[in-house]
Amino acid sequence: MITIDELAKLKKIQTLMDEAYTHYFENSDGYCKSSEGAVTVGFGTFFDRRDGNSSVEYVEIYSYVFGPDRTNTYSSVDEALKAVTGWHEEEMNRDYTEENG
Repeated sequence: MITIDELAKLKKIQTLMDEAYTHYFENSDGYCKSSEGAVTVGFGTFFDRRDGNSSVEYVEIYSYVFGPDRTNTYSSVDEALKAVTGWHEEEMNRDYTEENG
């Protein structure tokens, strides 16, 4: 079962990706103008009926910004949030006037 904390962090991942993509699309002359950025959450394969829990086993993010394979898998919501936060910060601080001019 997904926890409230994990749910909040997944929402944060979506928000950060949306903000960073919006910044990129509005400022870049780059080749990628498609709306990418899928987030997949994988759970354990077995549901433990004794305690009712099936925890998050991985978070997969599909996005061109995460490398040539476009898909990266993280072993936890925290790990995925850290990666997306880093990209968000990098993107929001990028000066496209120098790159485009």
